[in-house]
Amino acid sequence: MTRMKAAIFTISTVILSIIDSTLSKIPVRCEGGGGLKYLWGDALSDNPDCMGPNNMPYPTAAIERSFKGSNPWLGSFRTGRSQRTLDPFLTRRALIAAHEQSMGMDPTISRRSRAANMSPANMCGGTPARLCKTRYNTTAPMYGVSLTSGQPVTIVQKFPDLLQQVVFEVCESSECDVVRGECTQTYVPYLFLVIPLGPVTLTGQDYVLVESGCVCRPKYATQSTQEANVMSSIPRL
Repeated sequence: MTRMKAAIFTISTVILSIIDSTLSKIPVRCEGGGGLKYLWGDALSDNPDCMGPNNMPYPTAAIERSFKGSNPWLGSFRTGRSQRTLDPFLTRRALIAAHEQSMGMDPTISRRSRAANMSPANMCGGTPARLCKTRYNTTAPMYGVSLTSGQPVTIVQKFPDLLQQVVFEVCESSECDVVRGECTQTYVPYLFLVIPLGPVTLTGQDYVLVESGCVCRPKYATQSTQEANVMSSIPRL
């Protein structure tokens, strides 16, 4: 009876090991980045082989090969190894600090608000953007929508040697708290080092829109020519 129990335990252990091994090989989607509209994935939180918008794993091996040779954008791999790489998480904190300083936010309040994943509810700065509730953070996006072609592109990310991190700020409300109006998401084009999706192996640079704030538009305000031009340049998904 004892031998039978031992055999059953051994078989169960083997079956569980096989199941765990199978589940670990099932590809997962690139979900980091806070659910942004034109960006997918976060190289600091997602699996390096997560699935992108083309249902293919992130090309980690291809990017590794690019680093081993000479590349007009990445430079010499040997030269890169001789230089000290800045800790990506230090870069992340520096980006957040710079963003908070540009918004004129108190560091103590902003740290508490980031922990709650939103901007201070009782603050109203000197600009209309503060009339709308937002959340902000950093991300190292793995995929994005090209502003020039409107097609998905792979953003080059290699931990920790080359991480293209950006700060995003997303609308958390659809209506302004003080002035009766509509909260409108704003975007800024960022220039990324990218790889076009598909069999193309050459790397280049392309612009991708990143959420950059939330502006309160008064209920009866008319749209300016500049705003109309910016909205028309955003690719439709």
